[in-house]
Amino acid sequence: MSSTCIAPLPETAIDIIGDIHGELSALTKLLKKLGYDHNGKHPEKRQLVFVGDLVDRGPDSPGVLRTVMRLVENSNAQCISGNHELNAIRDQPEQNRSGEGWWYGRDESGYDSTIVDPEEKKRSFQPFLESLPCALEREDLRVIHACWHEPSIAKLRGASSVIEAFREEQVALKPKLEALGEELKTIWRERGLKPGWSKDPKKKVEFFPELARYDEENQMGNAVKVATSGIEREAGDSFFASGKWRMVRRIRWWEDYSGPPVVVGHYWRRYYPESRTMAEKGEVDLFGMTPPEHLLGPEGNVMCIDYSVGMRFAERNGTADSPRKSGGAEFNGCLAALRVPEWELVFDDAREGLRVERA
Repeated sequence: MSSTCIAPLPETAIDIIGDIHGELSALTKLLKKLGYDHNGKHPEKRQLVFVGDLVDRGPDSPGVLRTVMRLVENSNAQCISGNHELNAIRDQPEQNRSGEGWWYGRDESGYDSTIVDPEEKKRSFQPFLESLPCALEREDLRVIHACWHEPSIAKLRGASSVIEAFREEQVALKPKLEALGEELKTIWRERGLKPGWSKDPKKKVEFFPELARYDEENQMGNAVKVATSGIEREAGDSFFASGKWRMVRRIRWWEDYSGPPVVVGHYWRRYYPESRTMAEKGEVDLFGMTPPEHLLGPEGNVMCIDYSVGMRFAERNGTADSPRKSGGAEFNGCLAALRVPEWELVFDDAREGLRVERA
């Protein structure tokens, strides 16, 4: 398999599917609602596009991978890499990131996930994930997992693969990070901090400007990280998210974006807009009370189609925030497809589709 980091998007009508996170049942239902057969053929010759984050957290990441691989190999779909695909390619079991246990052959508390077969992982899944481009584009539309940042995109054009681009960026960044890291080690020794100091949600960690500078440079200095997980800047205060105390925040990059429409996933948008819960956690709410069908940014040219289906595992085990279900929906989070050129949202469950209002 081969690809470039920035690949062409077909000129045909397309259905762009948001982050799936191992929810095979949701994907199967959505494909049926959209009119695709087992091999991804559509009676109107439409094509599928997946925005990445196929895996982690949900009950059947291997099943999702097999399904998407089949559709791509039949030339009826395209898929780009998200940050979770990048993590899988890097294959770092020692990081012990939340929701990734299935990829490393271990049961993980809080998740009921099918564990990958090691042979299938090596023979099939890893080569497929390594073949994925970072973004798709045509004159009137762009698709990327998290952020269309022109300086980062310029670095990625012509790169042979996402993982090779990632590694090259890390090599170039290494001297700066090593210098910042030495400064941090001195501070940690002076303060008597021990391994794991940042992972207790009940013990608030003071804000470290030095750590914020390191984390911001570590993110923004790698074009692949920017494309797959967004722009991050110094937070000004510490907050707990995804298993540790953090010093940098995601920002609304679409407030400064100008160009053709961009479709992204990644950002855990809520179908039922609600600012309160994230604010209570100390996190920045990127969407606030913005209705789920609204475009983002002053030019109305960015659309996020991740409606938090990846939180269904937490809804099942009772650890999610109180859901606001309606219209026959079983879950708060849902899987969505954006139909283009119609600019209509279709969901995997009983909730009705929505028309995206464009300027």
